[in-house]
Amino acid sequence: MSPVDKRTVSLLFVLAVLACLVSLCLGSQWISPVTLVSSLTGQGDETYQMVFWSFRLPRVLMVMLVGWGIAISGVLMQGVLRNDLADPGIMGVAAGGNFGVTLALLIFGTQIASPWTIPLVSIAGAIGTVTLVCGLAFDRRGLYPARLLLTAVAVTAALGSFTLVLSLNVDREVYAQALAWTTGSFSKADWNYVVALTVWLGLLSMIVLAICPVMNVLRLKDESVVGLGLDVFRWRVALLVLAVTLGASSMAMSGGLVFLGLIAPHIARRLVGPQHFALVPAAGMVGMLLLMSADAGGRSLFAPVEIPAGIMTGAIGGMYFVYQLMTTKG
Repeated sequence: MSPVDKRTVSLLFVLAVLACLVSLCLGSQWISPVTLVSSLTGQGDETYQMVFWSFRLPRVLMVMLVGWGIAISGVLMQGVLRNDLADPGIMGVAAGGNFGVTLALLIFGTQIASPWTIPLVSIAGAIGTVTLVCGLAFDRRGLYPARLLLTAVAVTAALGSFTLVLSLNVDREVYAQALAWTTGSFSKADWNYVVALTVWLGLLSMIVLAICPVMNVLRLKDESVVGLGLDVFRWRVALLVLAVTLGASSMAMSGGLVFLGLIAPHIARRLVGPQHFALVPAAGMVGMLLLMSADAGGRSLFAPVEIPAGIMTGAIGGMYFVYQLMTTKG
């Protein structure tokens, strides 16, 4: 990583910490910085301490973790498919995870919704969906990115419709929980979810950082990669599974978050370039910043009414691409 990239990543880290502190203050009830410091040190009013430790802090930490995981999943997806418009949603991760969670809620009821079972169900649904996509896209020449992408779009659309049919046949409580999940909500964040997600993402992120050299090579043409001694098919499948697991475990805690896995790598690539040693952490922190902005805005703009973070990320993503369209020449 170059000195310039190190400074950029360090700046993004500082901005993420500042955004975290601001997000802790915002919400339906404003907490001043002085009160925030008092609550952080275990002093001050007991009510504010309860709000801070039981609601605000676990929610903000969970938002940061989910933003990190989905953004890195987007980096992997774009590298595997060699398409900067790819993201976990396009490959069916969100649709598969949504289907898995909805099906589990339909069969077992809301008692299955725990911090450890929901990620497993979501990952199982997402991996099953991506396996189906790979099976349909595979031919004797292997897995080609363009064919994989087109197949994924078709499967995602079909699975989304099927999930909607399933959700119409459940009782109100289960339907409300499934609906909150699909719109990208953090309203039920607690310390159990934070711990579970920290374990999942910690292990997966270390694997991603360890294979950054391979990801740099796979951005080349297949002929060049084979000439360097790498098995293109096996590495593409392995990275796809890793991207799916990262995206599904993150979305299991929050639901579908539109555009986040697409625009975070875009912005990070503009800041640090395409080398994955810098791109992976930069994209993760951009994902944190975007999702914290979306969540804080959703909690504050129309308080006490809360807008789900998934709706806010969709709005931010839409505005970003309109800006890109207006500023891109040719």
